[in-house]
Amino acid sequence: MAEVSIRRADFMMVLAYASDLATGHSRDFALKSCVLAMRIAQLAGLPEHVRRNAYHQSMLRYVGCNADTDLLAATFGDEIALRQDLVGLDMGNRAELGRVFVQAFKRFYYDLEPDAQAKAIEAAMSQALAVARPVLTAHCEVAQRIGERLGLSEDIRRNLGQIYERWDGKGLPHGLSGEDVLPAVRLITLAQDVVALSDAAGIDAMAETIASRGDGPYEADLARLVAANAAVLMEGIGATVDRETILALEPDPPVMLDEAACDEAFLAIADMIDMRMPFTQGHSRMVSELAVGAGKRIGLPDPDVRALRWSGCIHDIGELVVPVATWMRNGPLSVRERDAAQLHAYYGERALASFGHDGDAMGALVLRHHERLDGSGYHRKVGGFDLSPAARILAAAEAFQTSREERPHRKALSSEAAATQLRGAVRDGCVCPDAAEAVLSFAGQQSRRTVPRALAGMTPREIEVLRLIAAGLTAKETARKLDISPKTADHHIQSVYAKIGVATRAAAALYAVEHGLVRPGETPT
Repeated sequence: MAEVSIRRADFMMVLAYASDLATGHSRDFALKSCVLAMRIAQLAGLPEHVRRNAYHQSMLRYVGCNADTDLLAATFGDEIALRQDLVGLDMGNRAELGRVFVQAFKRFYYDLEPDAQAKAIEAAMSQALAVARPVLTAHCEVAQRIGERLGLSEDIRRNLGQIYERWDGKGLPHGLSGEDVLPAVRLITLAQDVVALSDAAGIDAMAETIASRGDGPYEADLARLVAANAAVLMEGIGATVDRETILALEPDPPVMLDEAACDEAFLAIADMIDMRMPFTQGHSRMVSELAVGAGKRIGLPDPDVRALRWSGCIHDIGELVVPVATWMRNGPLSVRERDAAQLHAYYGERALASFGHDGDAMGALVLRHHERLDGSGYHRKVGGFDLSPAARILAAAEAFQTSREERPHRKALSSEAAATQLRGAVRDGCVCPDAAEAVLSFAGQQSRRTVPRALAGMTPREIEVLRLIAAGLTAKETARKLDISPKTADHHIQSVYAKIGVATRAAAALYAVEHGLVRPGETPT
């Protein structure tokens, strides 16, 4: 199996995408701020270490934003709408901040009579800062911890502990001011407000606002520099920022992560996703563990097992687009809320575009983790023909684990009751019986049927060979791809033919397609 090596910047872009979803920022907000910050740093002649810190700060500033989100939602209601209202706001201006809080509370208490609503808003306003302050402090601590798990230096992590500090000392959590606020923090606070204000009001209005805030949230000299050069600095940033642009900006040398470091990075993302609500803590870790165990039990090749491990960690990243207030409510979702919730698999796949080709296998699984054999799943409502063995396993693992977790609208099932429910879905034609049994067997549930073997009894290596020859590779090309001898490759091919009962490459390719081992547009790795 080829040695794994993924750029750490790819993981940071995934986290940036996730943070943008969770905070309600515009598409590619964090990536745009990265490009802008690098331009400002160059124009201002800032030293290399500040640029390095700012590069990481731009994408990871809000990586801790899921900490205690349930507390924020319980006080303010729709936390994503609140965060959208706060984008670009001078939060040192208590009058402006108060207006935003009142607006949030009006949304939250929309169904009360006027007098009751006014009393509820008054009570909530008296507690607003008392709730917000520890939550924002937790954001800093969590961001620093995730930075540590990504292997970032202590110097870079120090910046993540100051994400809400301001030049004038009116920030949080420590009220630092002036030079005590780290240079990269000052730069990214300014850059992200520039992007937000440009999106909201245009470049000219943005420049005027930024200039007026000098010696407030921003260092005056830096604010004047940006305001005077706003048009040049913002040129082209309104367009979508692609992965190659961000990778090209990474300070040398680019940092690569081996497989063990990638495992830890994916677990960090899993924990970032799941910390939004108490009842989802550890969910993604468990789905990943179940999927990997099941994949090994039915003999999937190592690349498939690895894709299951990593996609299990991040399968719910798209859920960040749905407000926590929606998930916390004890009642059915509205049609609009249900539609948004069912699109989370799509957003999850889009998040993995940050990995380039390395994310294709994971993206395919994340996109399908709620699909069902009979087409009753979501969001694409495809059937079994589109679901690979790995996709079927991830869907079964997710369904089983979720049913064992409490939700506001239902109690958690015991493992035995969850197994009965999953087997019921198998009988209904929704869930693959082999995938379900592999998951349940790994979870320690007594099997009701023989634990499934790999497809047609093929070994993991034979499945790899089948994929390659189905993609049109010759025996010699297959041998080179797998770093084995042509004779060994031919031996595997003949064994595959015998096990699946065919005698030609075309029939073998058809078998591979029928069993979800290959799909159009996919290139075996």
